[in-house]
Amino acid sequence: MADRGKTALVILGGQIGMKFNEQQDSWQSTLTQEEILEWLPPDVAEKVFVIDWSRQPSSHYSVRMIADLVQVLAKSVIDGAEGLVVTCGTDTLEEMAYLTDLYWAYPQPLVFTASKYPHDVPGSDAKLNLTQAVQASLSKECWGLGVLVCVQEQLFAASEITETANQRKEAFSSPGRGPVAQFVGDRVDLLRLHKRTKALEGVMTPVRDVELLYASVGAGEKLLEALSSQEPGELDGVVIAGFGNGHVPPSWIPRMKKLLKDGVPVVITTRCTSGHTMETPCSFEGSTSRILEMGVLDGGALRPIQARLKLAAGLGAGLEGADLQRYLLEE
Repeated sequence: MADRGKTALVILGGQIGMKFNEQQDSWQSTLTQEEILEWLPPDVAEKVFVIDWSRQPSSHYSVRMIADLVQVLAKSVIDGAEGLVVTCGTDTLEEMAYLTDLYWAYPQPLVFTASKYPHDVPGSDAKLNLTQAVQASLSKECWGLGVLVCVQEQLFAASEITETANQRKEAFSSPGRGPVAQFVGDRVDLLRLHKRTKALEGVMTPVRDVELLYASVGAGEKLLEALSSQEPGELDGVVIAGFGNGHVPPSWIPRMKKLLKDGVPVVITTRCTSGHTMETPCSFEGSTSRILEMGVLDGGALRPIQARLKLAAGLGAGLEGADLQRYLLEE
C-alpha cells in the first residue's frame, strides 16, 4: 500500500529512462529506480515511490495496454497516492495521456512526462522534466485538472497537446490554446482552466478494433474496401479524417454505407490540424452534410487520433446512437 501524501512514479520506458551502454554502443532502458530518484532534490525524492511497470518504446504500446495502465494508476490512488507521474516515450505520449484522461475521474494530479534525449546526452531535458512533473503532482494547483503533460517547463492538458516536431526539445504544443500552467522556479503558475470530457467511470475497457483512415487525393479507396469487407464482429468502428470540413471522395460512399448497414459505427473528422467538421450549404456527394444524413457520427473538433480513442472508449462503455454522439462532441 502506498504511503499517503506521496507521489507514485510509474515508469513506462522511453528516452527518459535510458543510459548509454558502451558494450552495445547504444542507449538502453537500464536506469535503476535509485538512479532516477537521485535526479530529484532529497526532500522531494522522499515523497516518491516507484512502480517500475513496463519499460518499452512507446510505439510498442496498444490501446488495451494503456487501459491496463489506467487500472494500475487508479489502484495507486485507492492505496493512498496523492499524486502520480508517468514517464514514457514521446512517440505516442499524446495518445497515452489522452486515453488515460478519458477515464481519469480522480482529483489527484496525474502528470505524464518524457524527454527527447537520454539524461546523459548534453542538453538533455530528462532531469528537468521529471523534477517538474513530480513538483506538479505534489502541488495543490493541479488538483482536479485531469491528466496533464509536463514538458518544456510547462504543463499542457492531455486533451489539447499534440507533437508538432520530432527533432527538437520544443516538440509539443496546444495549437490555439497554449499551456495550462508554467513553472516559475519550483512553483506551479496556473495560467487558465480548460474544459475536459466528463470521465468514464466503471468500465475501463475500450474496444480493440477501431481503425483510422485519412482521406487523400486518389488514395484510400482500397483500404476502405478492405474494412467494409470484414466479417461481422471483426471491426468495432472506423474513424475517417476527411478533407477540409469533413468531405470524402464520392467513391467512398457505398463502402461507408456498407459499414453502417453492418452496424459498424463510422465517425467523420477533419484532417486539418486545428479544424472542426462543418456543414455548409454546398451539399454534394461525399460532403459532410450528406455523410451525416447517412448516419455517420460527427467527430466535431476531435483530432482523428483522439476520435479513434474516444470512440473506442465510448463503445467499450456501452454507448451507442445518440448517447455515443453526445459523448464524442462533449468537451
